[in-house]
Order: sequence, then C-alpha cells, then structure tokens
Amino acid sequence: MVRISSILAMLIALALPAHAESSPKDVVKSVSDVVLSSILANKAKLDADPTFLMGLVENKMIPIIDQQRMAKLALGKNWKKISKAQQGEFIDGFKRLLVKTYAGAFKAYTGQDVTYGKTKFNKSGSKAIVNSQIHMPGSTPIQLQYRLYQPEPGQWKVYDANIAGLGLLKTYRVQFSEQIQRDGIDKTIAQLKSVQL
Repeated sequence: MVRISSILAMLIALALPAHAESSPKDVVKSVSDVVLSSILANKAKLDADPTFLMGLVENKMIPIIDQQRMAKLALGKNWKKISKAQQGEFIDGFKRLLVKTYAGAFKAYTGQDVTYGKTKFNKSGSKAIVNSQIHMPGSTPIQLQYRLYQPEPGQWKVYDANIAGLGLLKTYRVQFSEQIQRDGIDKTIAQLKSVQL
C-alpha cells in the first residue's frame, strides 16, 4: 500500500487552506493558524476520539485540495490508460488516503513554530510556491514549499508540497506506478477504497 514518511506527511498537513484568500501565502498562513491552534487546544480529544480528528481533516482540508488534479498527477501516465469509471473510483480512494495521511500527521504535531518566506509566482500569476520553515527544537529549520494554483481568479488550491527536494506527488507517483505494475489498477483501487478511516 502507498506509504509516505510521517515527517513529510506532518509538514504537508500543517498548512493547507480552508478557504479562498487574496494571496496564496494568506491562504496557507490563515488556515495553518486555525488548524494548529485547534490541534493544540484539543489534544486530549484528538487522542480519545478518532472521529474528531477525521472530521477536522474532512472539514478544514479536504474540500480545498484539488483531489482530482492530485489524483491525476499521482497516477501520471496511468491516468489515461484507465476508464472514466476507474478514474472516479481512484479519486474516491485517493481522498481516503489523504484523510488518513493527514489525520495521522496531526497526531505528531506538538507545537512547532511555523514561519513563512517570500511567495514565488509563475509569469502569468496563476501558480505559486509558498515557502515556509518548520522550526524543530534542537535542529535546523525544515524547509517546506506548498504548490498552489488558481482554478479560477481569486481562488487558490493546493496540489503539491515539497520538503528537501521530495515532493508529495512525486512520491505518490512512484509508489502507485510500482503498485499498478505489480497488482494492476483494479487491485490498487480496491486497496485504496479499503483504507480504514
């Protein structure tokens, strides 16, 4: 099954937008502040009630992630080789994977400081990279980039993140490619859809 290192997952989970803002940096920072404070304020509840954590992920993060774009990019060349029905089923299963990944990552958060650097835009201004640092006690800050794009003017959605040169989508793409080659697309989809939340 697809796996991602817990540190990468935790850092990606720290700052996903909950609603549209005027700039990509505002999107990342505003929701980061809300989500992280909610985690710290509800640690006991998060430990005792898994549904609370799932609800937090479902309500604050998943709606703004472009799940279809991420799923398509994660499958790479395999996307065009499968039927529309399989694509829909893969997206559904991919959403379950995202929920589980981010929910697991939240459990690892203990109050690390997050700071933000300059945002970089492409020439048309339709894509952006938000740079941030996660300050881990006793070590150098971890560099993290969030990749966002505008599906329509004034709206920003996250479609990838990168830490120390390792991208979330690149990691998924390699792992899905290996799994599909080994097990086939139908079994891969079935395993995704069986992910326990």
